[in-house]
Amino acid sequence: MEWTKEKLTIAIGQRICAGFTGTTVPPELRELIQKYKVGNILLFSENVESFEQLKALCADLRELILSETGLPPFIMIDEECGEVTRIDHLSGNTPCAGALGATGDPESARTVGRIIGKRLRAAGVNLNLAPVVDCLGDTYDVSAGNRHFSKDPKQIVLFSRAYIEGVRESGVLTCAKHFPGRGGTSVDSHFALPVVHKSLEDLEQTDLVPFREAIRAGTDAIMSAHIAFPAIEPEGLPGTVSSRVLTGLLRERMGFSGIIISDGMEMHAVMDLFPVPEGVLRTLKAGADIALVCHDPSLAAAACVRIMEGVENGELSAENLAEAYQRIAAKKAALPPLGPAEEFADPQDQETCAEIMRRVVRVVHAPENRPLPAINEKTLFWAWPALSSSPVVDGGHLKASSMAAERFGSAFCFDGTGEKPELLPESALFFLRHGEHLEEDLKEAARLADLGIPVVCVGLDIPSVLDHAPKNAWHILAWQYQTLALDAVFALLNA
Repeated sequence: MEWTKEKLTIAIGQRICAGFTGTTVPPELRELIQKYKVGNILLFSENVESFEQLKALCADLRELILSETGLPPFIMIDEECGEVTRIDHLSGNTPCAGALGATGDPESARTVGRIIGKRLRAAGVNLNLAPVVDCLGDTYDVSAGNRHFSKDPKQIVLFSRAYIEGVRESGVLTCAKHFPGRGGTSVDSHFALPVVHKSLEDLEQTDLVPFREAIRAGTDAIMSAHIAFPAIEPEGLPGTVSSRVLTGLLRERMGFSGIIISDGMEMHAVMDLFPVPEGVLRTLKAGADIALVCHDPSLAAAACVRIMEGVENGELSAENLAEAYQRIAAKKAALPPLGPAEEFADPQDQETCAEIMRRVVRVVHAPENRPLPAINEKTLFWAWPALSSSPVVDGGHLKASSMAAERFGSAFCFDGTGEKPELLPESALFFLRHGEHLEEDLKEAARLADLGIPVVCVGLDIPSVLDHAPKNAWHILAWQYQTLALDAVFALLNA
């Protein structure tokens, strides 16, 4: 390919996906697109105010980037399902991956994938950074939460394939993540570099299985993991900046011909090793087609400058640049058309999600197999107002205890503010999540249960949140800290 300065700038800009602050196109992003021809955008909840605003924002970005680069943008978003969402405050909650897996029916994942894809296409988003297909090992990982369909690689294959097909049936691209897998590590890449000490043979039997099947299912992209795999990359580099991982394993050994996208390059697992612009150049050299610079347009601009330097001094080959540009351009040329606005928040879709959730919210332990106690105006409802513990979640506070007390007409309520109730209730319901208050919650639940008060512990989290709940209390597993799950709990309590 003959590279003029303009073509070179456009080709480099296609390798960057930039995030920004605001609900309209800010001047610094417009300048980034006009000067550096950045061709892709990542949206977060802070960019989403209303459906009309989101649709207008996507249309403005599409028009601006198409006019500056000659190609439409990938407009990306993390709309996995459950708590990892950017738009559910507009369209309603969806069951999380853990809840979908608990149905035992992969068609539930296809259905939710189709609903999510329909919403995104109606808004103008064309690439969903989902699903998570990482294997967990023997247990659900607290840091990864309920983002996983199962602990079993075979089940992950079934559910992730169905989810991918559902999203793609709605006309939105998918991205399986985080390659080559979390490997059961509990270290969060946002804050430090995880290391997985598995042999390649072990990875072939576990972590790589869902990625192979995601490729067969037609996933359009795969996202790299900021995780070190010494068995593959003996220099200890994160997979995101390792050619042995991205090119040797993913491209050559596994035959993936789609788009490779880095995880966010401002995460400490990589940023602590390399400044963001250097990290971006290194992931492109390693085999990524697109690098995510999620939060700061000035860093995206600096990355474009560093890539240009790398091309000019021979660090990044012309062959690398041409191959990635051709992959990206071909995928963009095949983007499905946008959908009609009326598909965005279909009430029937919300009822479908509620029905799936009601199927999996269940009593998992009952003392002496007794039926649930009466929950009424004399019940104590106990919970802390919580943001998600995971940095991938943008959501606001949810006061489960206040919502429950209002639903059942009770004045006995502790929501993390004010004094704790002194009078003993006739029954008590504790909403539990992993985090700093869990030990205190369990202690109080045990105290009341030991006094003979009927206690119900509701786990709005992964199953292990109930591991130490009192055995003389009822345990309900509800999977996620969202109104969709609370409504299913209320329905169960009223049954």
